[in-house]
Amino acid sequence: MPGKITLVTPPDIFENQNPGILFVNISADEQDAVSKWLSEYNLEKDINFYIYTGEADPAWFFWALNFCQYKYVSVDNNDEITQNLIGYVLTKNNVYYSTQDQNLAALFSYINNNRVEKINSFLERAFSE
Repeated sequence: MPGKITLVTPPDIFENQNPGILFVNISADEQDAVSKWLSEYNLEKDINFYIYTGEADPAWFFWALNFCQYKYVSVDNNDEITQNLIGYVLTKNNVYYSTQDQNLAALFSYINNNRVEKINSFLERAFSE
């Protein structure tokens, strides 16, 4: 039986034994890439996707950041909350990020080496365990 994906967005809290992945401010193209990748991947386990898109709910954002095993941040799409917190966010475990801004990438590399060019690279790492 294929695995089930549960989508969780602010302000909802959903805790169970399934692994969780947090997606922060992903673009429409990245959403499409995730959908396409999942359609080709044989998902065997249930998983929770936590989606943050700039809602004015920093408590939920901090909760999801600490609860999820893997996190992906699309830096180029940051909202005011994540823009102000990006340095903190990048210090957390298993945070991966993408940016097209080479200056930001060079700066962020001092605190986090988990830059990925495409969201597919992040998905391959998160699902390889």
